[in-house]
Amino acid sequence: AAGAKGALLSPSQKRANHIQSEQKRRANIRRGYEALCEAVPALREAIRQEEERERTKGREKELEVIEEASQANSKGKVRGGGGNADGKGKKKKGGRAEAEKPDGRAGPRSENVVLQKTIDYITGLLDERCTLLQRLELARGVLPLGHPALSVESRHVDPATGVPLWEREWNGGMDLDISDFVGAGADGDGDVEAEEEGGSEDEG
Repeated sequence: AAGAKGALLSPSQKRANHIQSEQKRRANIRRGYEALCEAVPALREAIRQEEERERTKGREKELEVIEEASQANSKGKVRGGGGNADGKGKKKKGGRAEAEKPDGRAGPRSENVVLQKTIDYITGLLDERCTLLQRLELARGVLPLGHPALSVESRHVDPATGVPLWEREWNGGMDLDISDFVGAGADGDGDVEAEEEGGSEDEG
């Protein structure tokens, strides 16, 4: 019976499968955060402003280096020990600048900011939806019976519930076809299953 299941995974193979699955999981999370940064207007604007500030700092740094080099040339510090001392000072300054520079997850791309801005955006969309539905009901109320605008075309009706598409209750995507997403995560699931299967047989 044990031979029918195939060869057991070695510890190195289990470790490689686990690392690969974890890398895929983190890559999917990164893609999700990047998608939110593109979809949420407040995040797009914050990231645009941050990138503009970084470009401005880069231009200012270049001008500063050019100005320092020009001053050093005019004072004759390029030659001799003075030039070396000045060069060391520049390196230290650059090192401090690199140390103070935030990493890629700081600022508007941090998890806390992305999630909070996304929640605020969704809350705003829900409020806007309620306002539009109230306006729709008010507009329907002043129309005479039998008016064409009071009827909803079949293409705008959910065939499962019979209600207009804009009045459907969101169910968290439970009605989506899971087969559309199997291809993207099948390999990662297979790695996890292979690791678990190998581990259970070792224990036996």
